[in-house]
Amino acid sequence: MSRRNDWNVKYSSILFFCRVLKSHNNVNYFCRSRDILFHITRHDFTEIKVLLVDEYVLGIAALHRAVDEFPSLEYIVTAGRWNGYTAEAKKYGIRNNIGIFVIDEFLGALNWSEPIRYVKTDNDGHPVYRYKIA
Repeated sequence: MSRRNDWNVKYSSILFFCRVLKSHNNVNYFCRSRDILFHITRHDFTEIKVLLVDEYVLGIAALHRAVDEFPSLEYIVTAGRWNGYTAEAKKYGIRNNIGIFVIDEFLGALNWSEPIRYVKTDNDGHPVYRYKIA
């Protein structure tokens, strides 16, 4: 069976991400390269590069692999309702200017002038992260 990407991201996840980007009010245009690298142009004409992965727990090892394989990426979004990331991966991303998000966080970040600084909050304004333990 042939695969279109080496990250085992299901086509259904890619299609879902495409659908939500098409309907997002701050996305002007997007295209894909290497199947899972998205080049997104927002309405202010800034372009961001997003790698879509499907890691149940996005950890440091996958983060390093992503940076090695896609050196120009600025964001990593893990697909899947139950997916998350480790605290270490999130901290590494912050220190190295790489946004680490799950899809719903990323969709909120797209509305910010500096999406990389977006933090989802609860009703009381406290940060909410999708931390998981590997």
